[in-house]
Amino acid sequence: MLSDVTSWLVWLFPLIACMFVPLVARVGGKAKEYYAALVTLITLGFASTLVPDVISSSGGGALEYSVAWITTNIRAGTFVDPLSVLFALLISFFGFIISIYSLGYMKGEEGLTRYYFFLLLFIGSMNGLVVSDNFLQMFIFWEMVGLCSYSLISFWYKRPESVHSGVKVFIMTRIGDACLLAAIGLLYTTLGSFSFRYTMDNITLIPQSYLTAIAFLVLGGAIAKSAQLPLFTWLYGAMEAPTSVSALLHAATMVKAGVYLIARFILIVGPLAATLPYWLPTVSWVGVLTAFVGATLALSTPDIKGVLAYSTVSQLGFMMAALGTTTSASSLGWYASLFHMMSHAFFEGLGFLLAGGIIHALGTRDMRLMGGLRKAMPVAFGLSIIMILTTSGLPPFAAFFSKGAVITSISETGNLWQTILIYATTAITFAYSLRFITMTFMGKKSEHIEKLHVHEAPKIMLAPAVALAVLCVVWGFVAPWLGMFLGVEGEVSLLGSFLNLETPIFFAILIPTGVIIYLTYYRNSALMMKVRSPKNPLAIILKHGYFFDDLYEGVFVKGTVTLSEGVKSSENVAQRGFPRGVAGSVNTFAKGVRTFENTAFSAFPQMVAGFVISFAINVHKYLDVLADELLNLVAHRTLTSASKIKKVPSSSLQHYLAAALLGFILILILIVATIGV
Repeated sequence: MLSDVTSWLVWLFPLIACMFVPLVARVGGKAKEYYAALVTLITLGFASTLVPDVISSSGGGALEYSVAWITTNIRAGTFVDPLSVLFALLISFFGFIISIYSLGYMKGEEGLTRYYFFLLLFIGSMNGLVVSDNFLQMFIFWEMVGLCSYSLISFWYKRPESVHSGVKVFIMTRIGDACLLAAIGLLYTTLGSFSFRYTMDNITLIPQSYLTAIAFLVLGGAIAKSAQLPLFTWLYGAMEAPTSVSALLHAATMVKAGVYLIARFILIVGPLAATLPYWLPTVSWVGVLTAFVGATLALSTPDIKGVLAYSTVSQLGFMMAALGTTTSASSLGWYASLFHMMSHAFFEGLGFLLAGGIIHALGTRDMRLMGGLRKAMPVAFGLSIIMILTTSGLPPFAAFFSKGAVITSISETGNLWQTILIYATTAITFAYSLRFITMTFMGKKSEHIEKLHVHEAPKIMLAPAVALAVLCVVWGFVAPWLGMFLGVEGEVSLLGSFLNLETPIFFAILIPTGVIIYLTYYRNSALMMKVRSPKNPLAIILKHGYFFDDLYEGVFVKGTVTLSEGVKSSENVAQRGFPRGVAGSVNTFAKGVRTFENTAFSAFPQMVAGFVISFAINVHKYLDVLADELLNLVAHRTLTSASKIKKVPSSSLQHYLAAALLGFILILILIVATIGV
């Protein structure tokens, strides 16, 4: 099959091609722009070749191709099934559309080599994400997509607000990345494999408690990436990016990565998804609440790109809500989510391309400085009508069929509150769509516009918008084919979209909504002016975006800064005080030693001298006594001997003396006689 090659080329080709952008840029002129357009067109061709192979695959199973990678258990590969092919087609198509649009919108900008490098890198990374056959490979591409998003949002890096927005997006989406990485770690710890196929075949070996934890962590990853409550505020900040980037990443492709992740996880888990405690209801509630909150914020912001950003948040909520109602790939909710994902890409992408043309002409994003553009920009006005009708879900445009399927899937669950909220959201969607067209194209020209020579956007920018407008009209009619492609043809009917119970209810709520918009922006009703008053608590809540950013700023940002400053102060105190404390302790110890030394060495000699003197005196006294005693003894002995000598006869004494003298003489003679012998 051709797909065994093109399933690799659809992501490898743009990844390799992006490395040559700096080289092609040296050729000069518009070489790099045309090079990027050619690369995206070829990538679209590779993605298109996957469709026939998937349709012809026996049993509708996935086509899998893998090669040796890290170990025998960890291989790199592609997983080609209807879900991955649908996303690859969408990504590649929008990559081509935006590369053409950028020829006009980005004309004359600095840093275009960097722009086209990251554009191609993003397309390759996003395609790699959706065709990966294992969680590890998917996560690597998931992170590469985040890097490209940060780099493209911060493209105008000389603007502080662009850099701030890029950092905000990077940090907030990292929360979801951490959740997804934890889920992948748990899966690998349990099964010892990252493979989708191996996980599908052995999913029953995972304990339910582990699988539930994994499911909620996966949901955390999807919430951050697809801008769902409560991590949705980054998407509005991302509007500091060039509008071409906003159309590609933040309307059509990257923000859909979370939808892909949940849809893929449902396929992998299979019927067990319905048995996980609270998981699917949580997915559905997150989607419904996000849809409602996003729609109300789109109704209040004066920023033309802000309306489209919050509209994207809301429409992503519709997709998540539908996924929360599904139990398998053949259920209505799973199909409705993917159907609406494609519809939204077309009408929201169209909205961003038109907004880019308007901003290009007026130099402002503030809709309060617009108005009366209908005559100056008739083509943009006509395309905007198609865009708002599709966004509102009116027939025969694409969102009528896809949004109707979403509403039906939610109402069939029997959850009354979700059904009420989703209907309310559709009414608010109609309201902000009418407000968009009214403030931008209707009424009188503003003073700001009067000073300008307003002109239609260049043809190179209008051509991609026209292509998306055509798809907004025709996409709804491919519903039966899409249902067959996704394997749910039994639940898809164009006629059923008009005849089901949800359709008359939908039209019934649009009428009062239209009346309210008319009274507000055409008749300037006093009652509606009071509602719109800046002092109105509701207006304050909407102005602050339900205080989510204030909460994050106050608790996390300022809390982190305060903690950091405290640690820094403690560190400074420690760095300065500790050496001083040690030095002081050493100094005190030295003084103590010196004092002891002075005391000891001054007193010790005196002590020794005193001891010696005392000893000498005592010895002297003892010797005196001893000498006296000895002399007395000698004297006594002498007297005794003298007394005895007196008693000896004198002749005897003479005899003794004569004998002694004779003996002495004899000894002397012997000594002399022996000399010389």
